[in-house]
Amino acid sequence: MRKLLLTIIILLAFLGITHAQELSVGLKGGVNYYTIGDMNSRGGSIQAGMPDEVFSPNKDLGTQLGVFMTIEFDKLYFRPEFNLVSHNNTYEFPNKPSKWRARKLEIPLLAGYKIFDPIAVYAGPSFSLFNKMTLEGANNSTTEDGINFDKTATTLNFGIQLEFKRFGVDLRYGLGLKETAEELQDINNSAFGTNLTDIYTYKPSEISLSLNIYVFRTNGSELGGLFSNLFRNNKCHCPY
Repeated sequence: MRKLLLTIIILLAFLGITHAQELSVGLKGGVNYYTIGDMNSRGGSIQAGMPDEVFSPNKDLGTQLGVFMTIEFDKLYFRPEFNLVSHNNTYEFPNKPSKWRARKLEIPLLAGYKIFDPIAVYAGPSFSLFNKMTLEGANNSTTEDGINFDKTATTLNFGIQLEFKRFGVDLRYGLGLKETAEELQDINNSAFGTNLTDIYTYKPSEISLSLNIYVFRTNGSELGGLFSNLFRNNKCHCPY
């Protein structure tokens, strides 16, 4: 899947570049809030005779850092990205809080429309490859604090972007297209104060805010010259 996805991105980017009016490359970084599911502590797993108790996660700030390419066609544009993303949440268990963390490579493929300067809106899918997901006190995995999770996920993104010369601000909402599977988890009771818990099924969502910095930009005439003379030595079509 990774090779196929990368091939599609490269092909779309190459076809877009050869017909683009403007090409931009830049860096981005920012913060996010990631929504995950509740956990139900089964009756008696906290204290004998106690009823079930549901713990909802507190959203903590996560981060993202990445690179992007913007291929423009007048008011329309295509924007692939490669982002390294971290997500953080906290469950307030009886004895002490338990940190939930996830790390992933995220590859959004976005299509946008410039309403008017400096505002643009966009939408598109995002493909995530999770590298790690942990919950403090979890005992069900051979890896420390590991929990079961799908290695891949697809998200549908919607956003708005403001650009000011070399800088941009990006506000984005992402909704997962697939619910997670419900899981029975064994928590370290002596440390966290709960034992058997059900991680309820949920459809993850995310709100992120990023700052974009353009480091390279060229127009369509330069791009046309670059590719038409790719194997000739008569002219250098450099972006600077």
